[in-house]
Amino acid sequence: MSRSVNPASQHTARQEVLIELSALGNPSHCPLGMYVLPDKEDVFKWHGVLFVHKGYYASAVFHFTVLIPTSYPSSAPQVFFPSTIFHPLIDPTNGKFHLNSRFPTWRPRVDFIFHVLHFVKASFKRASLDQVREASCANKEAYRLYRDQTPLFTKLASQSALLSITDTALYSASSSVGGKTKPSLSTRTREDERQQRGIKFRKLEEGEEDKLWNEVETQERSKLVAKGLH
Repeated sequence: MSRSVNPASQHTARQEVLIELSALGNPSHCPLGMYVLPDKEDVFKWHGVLFVHKGYYASAVFHFTVLIPTSYPSSAPQVFFPSTIFHPLIDPTNGKFHLNSRFPTWRPRVDFIFHVLHFVKASFKRASLDQVREASCANKEAYRLYRDQTPLFTKLASQSALLSITDTALYSASSSVGGKTKPSLSTRTREDERQQRGIKFRKLEEGEEDKLWNEVETQERSKLVAKGLH
């Protein structure tokens, strides 16, 4: 993704991106079960995590990255997932999520990043998978199995979900964009180098879970009191 644009255009794009980022605080903008944060060093790169509760990918916790061009909003953002996710719209070679079925032509200030986020979430649901056409697929094998051998597709999708919640996937340090981390002993694709987990998880210490639940209950009781429902 080229960043060779003039400073004025980049400033405009930055303002557009910051406005959209702020707008994610609107409940209708950021999809339920999805969390997004900007990179600490680059506002044109967002880190996200999607919790999938139902369907073929139930129980999955998928990290993804949104790369926004400095020509935004004239050009569309790109979304990348781990390439190991078995999904018709995710390229198995580099993890790029294909948006063209929903956004065949990007329309500046008509299409927004939050539209992309909603499409990404919906793509893991049965209704959206039913609408996918082979021409827009990044993983033709996944598409054909979904159409012709659904039980096998279900098994492979479930494996993707299970891999996403292993200790290694959730808690281990991952590489970052730009080659700022130590190289792995194994061969890694550009996508693997791109997937910095800006949203990190850690295991709870003993007693932390009870403490968190108590805090949630206290907050809920306070809301009820404030509304006069106690």
